[in-house]
Amino acid sequence: MVWDTDNKREGLEENHVEQHDISQEEERDDLQQDNESCDGGQCGKNGEHTCSCNDKQQLTIEDLQEQLNKVNSEKEQYLSLAQRLQADFDNYRKRNKSALAEAHETATVDTISAFLPVLDNLERALESTSKSSSEDSIVKGIELVKNQFVDVLKKLGVEEIEALGKEFDPQLHNAVMRTEAKDGIEENTVVEVIQKGYKYKDRVIRYSMVKVAVSQ
Repeated sequence: MVWDTDNKREGLEENHVEQHDISQEEERDDLQQDNESCDGGQCGKNGEHTCSCNDKQQLTIEDLQEQLNKVNSEKEQYLSLAQRLQADFDNYRKRNKSALAEAHETATVDTISAFLPVLDNLERALESTSKSSSEDSIVKGIELVKNQFVDVLKKLGVEEIEALGKEFDPQLHNAVMRTEAKDGIEENTVVEVIQKGYKYKDRVIRYSMVKVAVSQ
């Protein structure tokens, strides 16, 4: 009977130890599952510890919002920079276009100015030939060349400045001689053109050299 009692006692102790080990193992499994569900956070049983899952999720949202704000700020900076660059390019293009147009006009004026003395000589030759020569063919030839030259200038936009009989205009005329205003001629009137003047569009290439009537 004593042996039976000892055996029963040992069996009960072994059963108790096994149950205790099983209970500890179950607790470890539950704790591990809770930790995994919290994505690495620490959660206890029976509400003894607070899970940090919500805190980590909240931090993640705040981080994303901060990153979004940073991206929006950088976007505005890049947009502003692009707008400034576009404005600078537009201004450069306008300045370049204006500079090219001005350079073209200057080159045209310089070219025309170089040919004006040729026209002067043709006109002088025509005048002297018509007075002293009886060769009509020579006169007609010079006159033809002169007219062709004038036509070319007109096609380029060159116009002769009107002066004879007009009121003296310092913006167009250069008074190199003066004479007394008489015979009904009003004062400050151009009575003779010594050298013709020309303009290209609204730009004076050469002022007209004129004689002006003045009161004595």
